[in-house]
Amino acid sequence: MRLAERKNDYSGHKEIANILNSYKHFLKNDFSSYCHHCQRLYQYSLTLLLMKENRKLAICAAFHDLDIWVSRDMDYLSNSSEMAIDYCKKNQLNFLFDEINFVISNHHKIKKIKGNIEAEAFRKADLIDLSAGFVKYHLPKSIGQELEEKYPRLKFSRIISVKILKYALRNPQKPLPMIKW
Repeated sequence: MRLAERKNDYSGHKEIANILNSYKHFLKNDFSSYCHHCQRLYQYSLTLLLMKENRKLAICAAFHDLDIWVSRDMDYLSNSSEMAIDYCKKNQLNFLFDEINFVISNHHKIKKIKGNIEAEAFRKADLIDLSAGFVKYHLPKSIGQELEEKYPRLKFSRIISVKILKYALRNPQKPLPMIKW
């Protein structure tokens, strides 16, 4: 098989599912909800970038919030990034370390990410999905409907909102540690 043929066989959606299957014991009842969020996030990112596949963003999608379930903490960005980097080490993808760390570490940034179109698309995609399509960034409503049909929401926004609220009540001095300016 030639390199070009192998490249076309890649599926970010399959990689996300494979990664998350190995964390199923942490995600427990939230497994399908988080998995679907990651799949929608990945597809929104690709759509914003006008791309068909992007392994870096697939890996970022799988790991971006995962530490919420692993460490049960809302200050999760650096640990989620570390898990993604460990995955890259095991899969000989060392060249992606810095880029993956940047995307995951900045996906909750309030201001636009300048100079990195993939990280900015990922940031927007996460906000689109977290807001259940209320924030659209000029994407047609039909894209969100199609993704929700293929990867149902399964109360993801509610699950995350409850986790954030519980954390904020326990940590009033720093209620949203994942938010960056």
